[in-house]
Amino acid sequence: MSENRPQMTVQSAVEVVAAVVDVEQGEKVLRIYREEQAPVDFVCMAHGTARTEMLDLLGIGETAKAIVMCMVSRQTGVRLLKRLGRELEMRYPGRGIAFTIPITGIGLRWHKLLTAADEEQKEVSRMHETEKNDGFDVVAVVMERGYTNVAMDAARKAGARGGTVISARGIAENEVKRFFGIEIQAEKEIVFLVVRSNEKQQVMTALMQAVGMKTRSHGIVLSMPLSAAIGLAD
Repeated sequence: MSENRPQMTVQSAVEVVAAVVDVEQGEKVLRIYREEQAPVDFVCMAHGTARTEMLDLLGIGETAKAIVMCMVSRQTGVRLLKRLGRELEMRYPGRGIAFTIPITGIGLRWHKLLTAADEEQKEVSRMHETEKNDGFDVVAVVMERGYTNVAMDAARKAGARGGTVISARGIAENEVKRFFGIEIQAEKEIVFLVVRSNEKQQVMTALMQAVGMKTRSHGIVLSMPLSAAIGLAD
């Protein structure tokens, strides 16, 4: 019976690597992931939140984006960030950003698969990397569609520099209505912003005031720590 019982790791040496790039660069990111032997990858379409006057100045329309993610060991994640930064020239503005998010728990078999290549250094990596944070967090807000500009105006005033938007669909409307006593729409927008850790609280507070659960957008605001990030303008 124990063989059929799912097992989870108590700690994890696995990370999600995410790159936010222009759509035409998505295949290049996937190629880099596969060359580094990332066994699992995901792609979703999104759009940027550059101000309209900036888009007019550049002579382009709304900026279509691809978010390309994979799950790898922490050591592979470090290599991927270096390659993405170098090969996509992310040190220059507008070339995209990439970051890593630590996974705190995962199925044991997946953990073994993703960390097999550096098994001998796993314990050292855990001790050194668990507390590491390059000073950035991801702030995300899930809200009803049509309030992205409201959210971004509030976030920018609080210090955020830009964000990425994904269209989505909620699947728990009845539960939310029962708990909060409000009607919400199924169609959602998710806005992701990478912010400095010392700005996270003020950005989250501004978002909750502008598009939080007590507003018409009924937004949920949350944050996740990043292990590292590249391509972010100072």
